[in-house]
Amino acid sequence: MRDLVKPLLLLSLVSFSFIAHAQFDGLFSPFDCREHAELFYNEPVEEPIVTIDSSIFAAVPEEMEITVDTINGWKQWSSVENFTFGKDRGAMTMITDIRALHPYFRDQIRTLIAACHAKGIELAVVESYRTHAKQNEYKVMGKKYTSSGAGRSKHQYGLAIDVVPIVDSVAVWDNKELWKKIGVEGEKLGLRWGGRWRTPYDPGHFEWTGGLTSVHLSQGQLPPVPKCDMLYPCMEEDIRILRKYWKEWEITQSAMTRK
Repeated sequence: MRDLVKPLLLLSLVSFSFIAHAQFDGLFSPFDCREHAELFYNEPVEEPIVTIDSSIFAAVPEEMEITVDTINGWKQWSSVENFTFGKDRGAMTMITDIRALHPYFRDQIRTLIAACHAKGIELAVVESYRTHAKQNEYKVMGKKYTSSGAGRSKHQYGLAIDVVPIVDSVAVWDNKELWKKIGVEGEKLGLRWGGRWRTPYDPGHFEWTGGLTSVHLSQGQLPPVPKCDMLYPCMEEDIRILRKYWKEWEITQSAMTRK
């Protein structure tokens, strides 16, 4: 009997050892993430969508689309006519599209508009790029508008913009406390604010030149952009197309002055 029990006991121990080994092998076997990666890649990743109002009186800018048409894209720029914002701004159309601005300055303005929007302040763009012809029109209208002739304004280089806060669908030009809030937001971004000027006091005006003067800009120099190669790898091409579009607007508005 003893001779029979020993083989049975030995067989039981071997069987238990085999089962246990198989279980531990399964528990600690290497995990191949590739087998499970498809579960993650197949799940759509949704970026948060910010709903914005692209109307003229709530000008939080939309994500800008790449303009494929490098010939007639300038015709797609938004613009407004005189008295749109309750003030006499001359007979010529005002370009209000921020795509008409220098790429770096354009992005700073988009940030400014969004920052003000977050604080409950809605900004409308009164004028972005300005032609030499339009600048001359302002000069003729008197010092109340500008003392700078054509080529002397940062607007002619896509480096200045005029905005106005909109309250209950009305442009508010005379609320100094509101302008201070807007000006502070612009200065946080390194922009020069016209609300600091005495003559003319121009709180709706923001500009950025990277330290360059109008003389430098008129000579074709471009302001240095931080991390340009990384953030704006196509800067030269963007500027080339912008200048082409600016020229088309110049031709169009110059023709108006000769009529």
